[in-house]
Amino acid sequence: MDGSTLLQLRNLLLSRRSRATTLLRQDIGSDDQMLPQAEIIDMAQTIEQIDRDRSLAEQGKRDSDAIERALAKLATGTFGMCEDCDEDIPVKRLLAVPEARLCTRCQTFEERQQGRHRGYLTAVSR
Repeated sequence: MDGSTLLQLRNLLLSRRSRATTLLRQDIGSDDQMLPQAEIIDMAQTIEQIDRDRSLAEQGKRDSDAIERALAKLATGTFGMCEDCDEDIPVKRLLAVPEARLCTRCQTFEERQQGRHRGYLTAVSR
């Protein structure tokens, strides 16, 4: 990968980190909310909104962690290599998902494995 592509990917990661950090800061205060004294429907809607906010905050944290991991790999010279097969991740994929840690083939395999695992857990819990 040439220097200008690495610089472009680094700037993309830094931009995503900035957005993720901003979102996390906005969500910090939402955990301290008290449920208003209202009808049951209002309370259910409030609880649902709090759950959504927490889910978004958790996703923001995961995104932020992935970005930090990618920036660390960029600094150590291991950026752009698949963590499973050690092949280069195509630049096209990195431009779309700069924090990608797996090549397309390994990512597809991992997603299939997770799908099978979820299916197994669903079948077992019935």
